[in-house]
Amino acid sequence: MREPGTELSRRRDIADKCRSCGNCRAVCPIFAEIGREDSVARGKVALIRAVLDGELGLTEIFDERIQLCLNCKACIDVCPNDVRVDDLILSARSGLVEAGRLPFIKRFIFRHLLRRGRLLPPVGKTAAFFQRFVLRGLPKNSPFRLLLPAVGIDRDRVFPQFARATFMETVPEVIPAPDTVAASDGRPRVAYFVGCAANLIYPESARAAIEMLNRAGVDVVVPKSQGCCGTPVFNAGDFVTAREMATRNIEALRASGAEAVVTACASCGLTLKREYAELLGFEDGVGMPVYDLTEYLVLRGGAASESREVAEPSESAGFSASAEPSEVAPSSTRVRVTYHDPCHLVRGQGVYEEPRQILRAIPWVEFVEMRDADRCCGGGGSFSLSHYDLSKAVGRRKVEAIRDADVDIVTTECQACVMQLSDMLAQAGMDVAVISVAELAAQRGAGDTDSGEARRWPAVAGAQG
Repeated sequence: MREPGTELSRRRDIADKCRSCGNCRAVCPIFAEIGREDSVARGKVALIRAVLDGELGLTEIFDERIQLCLNCKACIDVCPNDVRVDDLILSARSGLVEAGRLPFIKRFIFRHLLRRGRLLPPVGKTAAFFQRFVLRGLPKNSPFRLLLPAVGIDRDRVFPQFARATFMETVPEVIPAPDTVAASDGRPRVAYFVGCAANLIYPESARAAIEMLNRAGVDVVVPKSQGCCGTPVFNAGDFVTAREMATRNIEALRASGAEAVVTACASCGLTLKREYAELLGFEDGVGMPVYDLTEYLVLRGGAASESREVAEPSESAGFSASAEPSEVAPSSTRVRVTYHDPCHLVRGQGVYEEPRQILRAIPWVEFVEMRDADRCCGGGGSFSLSHYDLSKAVGRRKVEAIRDADVDIVTTECQACVMQLSDMLAQAGMDVAVISVAELAAQRGAGDTDSGEARRWPAVAGAQG
């Protein structure tokens, strides 16, 4: 029988804290769908204890059960003993990787595409070409689409379009705020951590994040040597590769000359804030404060008004942390917008109110709080690739909440959530756009089409400014 693994062995104290109270059963999205005890946190802790005690090996069945976790952290939120089940499960996956159970395709992606970084842009461009000239023309009943399940892809799945050029290729390394914008305490300088999805698939969300920072009087550095934060890698248990990737990013961010790091990706933010130090063992993490974009804008007390061009310094900070819901436009001309809380932001980082403050301050937005806004959408990063049917089942509950809210746009602070919700809503036949908070806030009015991106938001393009 194999040993449990280095990472898992040092986490025994976490397993010993669990008292099997069952609080986790009420909030686990996986348990809600399949109802098996081994799918919930206390069941997984019991399995891990059995491995640590030598009663169970790192078997195929153990591997299968440990993978049934979205890492949504809902169980941690309700645990009376503060049991970090997320760290325990990831350490168990690390033990499985040490035992040689990392699948070939994941090993190739993690250790060649993600770790080296420079191979990702060519892969993204190849994917963009394939999508534009091959998949786009295939009808729903095409025999080629019928073959997709043979390679593990649901034939009805709606995939995002890869960008023709990555965000990193299209921007300079330093993007100063306009000279017309002056911060009261001088011009702060932040490093923007882009994230893989924003770089390869949603560059418009990255551009909007830069614009919002510039409007707030912030100079932005985009370190060109940054790479994947490592979230998908250590979530799969490959801690060794994840540490190499973390080292590269820490060096890039510290060399930027910035006073803080800002990202608009919930998972990247959690990784840089917590996981580098507490999971991967880098004592000082990135060595400077890390903020979600919405958190940073609220902390600074201002972002440029979404309803006007940057003009005089006194006019460039139309948003404040104490902003009340705007009544500039009557409700009949406003766009109905809701917000989905990414798990890694609301529970992982404790950021809840800041995105809502920004949305409520947009004059042409009618903010609607949807039911169970902080319930997991079912994406879970690569979970939706390996467990798509289960991911869809979890996602359907979120779709119904969005339907009940009767909105035009869903905003969020996680590109993986954008991907998942766009797929789920499209399959449900709902014409609801899913975009980042920054994309919405950066618009100068409901009819703004200057960026050329409003085609993706039919609800925005058709509204009155």
